[in-house]
Amino acid sequence: APAAWRSPADMASDPFTLQFCVDDNLRIFARMLACLDRVGKDLYLEASGGQVSLRTLNAAQSAFVKFHLRPDFFAEFVLEPNASLSMKVYLKNLVPIFRSVAGVSKVWVQVASGEENYLRVQQECSSGLRKKFDLAFEEVTMINAVYSPDSCLNCLTADPMTLLACLNNFPPGLAEVTLSAGADALTLRNDPDNIGLDDQKDVGLRTELSISPENLHAYMPNPASSGVSVTFSLREFKALLSLVKELEHRVTLRLEAAGQPILLTSEPRSQTGAPFSVESVLATVVEAASLGDEDDMFGDEPADEPMPFAPHGGAPPQQQQQQHYQQPP
Repeated sequence: APAAWRSPADMASDPFTLQFCVDDNLRIFARMLACLDRVGKDLYLEASGGQVSLRTLNAAQSAFVKFHLRPDFFAEFVLEPNASLSMKVYLKNLVPIFRSVAGVSKVWVQVASGEENYLRVQQECSSGLRKKFDLAFEEVTMINAVYSPDSCLNCLTADPMTLLACLNNFPPGLAEVTLSAGADALTLRNDPDNIGLDDQKDVGLRTELSISPENLHAYMPNPASSGVSVTFSLREFKALLSLVKELEHRVTLRLEAAGQPILLTSEPRSQTGAPFSVESVLATVVEAASLGDEDDMFGDEPADEPMPFAPHGGAPPQQQQQQHYQQPP
């Protein structure tokens, strides 16, 4: 069985490939895991060069979320020399450990790989109580979303509370929402004919809200275009906005066109920066009329350009097209 609790000073001889301690940023770390759990079922953890990335991909492959944690995010960080780690663990097993961290002063996360593969979480409570959890994991090749930020010519930065306040006006259970970036305003609306509601009594209800550029931190629509509209999954979008709100950051959205992914990042309100970054890719609906006969919507071969497909719940006349993800060489 794995060894009992060890103090950080005595851990140098322990057979762990990776060890890191989180104290001041523990609540942020717990919120990140909770956000990932709302999007996907697996946590992909990668460590190299003193940094850690946390990623997930939903079952429909329409939402990809990544948190990049820099060295100053951790109280302590130990990675074996010249080592790197790429693993997958089931989020439903990990998230409950971090659900209540009010009385926890610090957490050590340790990864053993070799004869025994397990992820160990050790909590040190302010009361003196110590807890230990061992979880199984699988070594994998890390996944990455294929996208190009430079191709997104429409950009806006907003307080997440502004967007969440608008989204709260839509019917509960709404599957998809349409965001339009025009020259004069940002508009959010739903499609009453393809609403995707669990409760059918609200079918046919159309909601549309406009936000003027004065209510946004920055608004830069493509001057060469009359506007762009994209439709995407509401569930993952709200989960990300809620996290950015809790982090007290602003959210930045980059849009290209219908059928191309939305890029979501966060930025701190202060000038001091943050020891982490948030990055997400949300697939958008592509109109059936825009697909040529040569487009293979369900082929196994990745396309040269990212081809996102809509979240589940879509219906004609809008069809779904696959988002391709690549593994780094």
